[in-house]
Amino acid sequence: MRGEADLEDMSLETASPRRATDGPLAPDYVRFCAGIKSLTGIDLGQYRPAQMERRLRTFAERNGSKDLDAYLTTLKGDKNALDGFLDRMTINVSELFRNPERFKELETDIMPRLLAAHPRGLKIWSAGCSYGAEVYSLFILAKELAPRASHELHAYDLDERVLARAKAGVFSPTDMRNVSPERRAKWFTEVAGPSGPEWHAKDELRRGIQFKRFDLLKDRFPTGMHLIACRNVVIYFNDDAKDILYKKFLDALVPAGVLFVGSTERINGSEEMGWEKAGTFFYGRPGR
Repeated sequence: MRGEADLEDMSLETASPRRATDGPLAPDYVRFCAGIKSLTGIDLGQYRPAQMERRLRTFAERNGSKDLDAYLTTLKGDKNALDGFLDRMTINVSELFRNPERFKELETDIMPRLLAAHPRGLKIWSAGCSYGAEVYSLFILAKELAPRASHELHAYDLDERVLARAKAGVFSPTDMRNVSPERRAKWFTEVAGPSGPEWHAKDELRRGIQFKRFDLLKDRFPTGMHLIACRNVVIYFNDDAKDILYKKFLDALVPAGVLFVGSTERINGSEEMGWEKAGTFFYGRPGR
């Protein structure tokens, strides 16, 4: 599930699901959560039930289902309905070089420093990669800054549908609005698509990225990363979960490695946790 998900204020719970208020969970809500986990691997029980149940019942009502049992039956038998449900649960909003000023900082400061220490190539992880705009942007910068180095790009997301899109490397005009004409010509091929022009990432980019389905809350983090981008992924979790994830990101980085977060995100108590400031919305692991 992409970090830029429309889960509003539904904070993550790491324990078994319980209501924000005392009282038993509605049986159809429990069955719905179990059914969605079986269908998609998404554990809705990790979020506060009061907010999640309210949102799910709104979805069911809009679908014309009388309750969550009926809604689950619809989702099991109708792939389009399931895709629509997942789209409402996860809004994948991105574009190449999103927040251009931050990517400029990467290009002129962060990545040159990392390459000076690791000239043989960078190991980069896009955690919550969505449909790939972020990881392709990072790869373009790495290849432009050090074209002869052997860079290793990892793109992970919980949503298998957006991973399939990311592997295809196909982008719309909106996705490309921050990409210069020179970069479009060098790294993409313009193709006439069914709804207008599309830009297809060239094989050199697509072959260099390792895509993987990954659950940040359950799966073991990779290690030895020089740069991790996790933007607008952690913002919907509660503070305890955020602390756990940021500590795991810290451990996943090499000394002097850098974490790139979203423009609305801060790591509370970052210094006490072991982070140091590395730039605007960049945090570093201390060391050389």
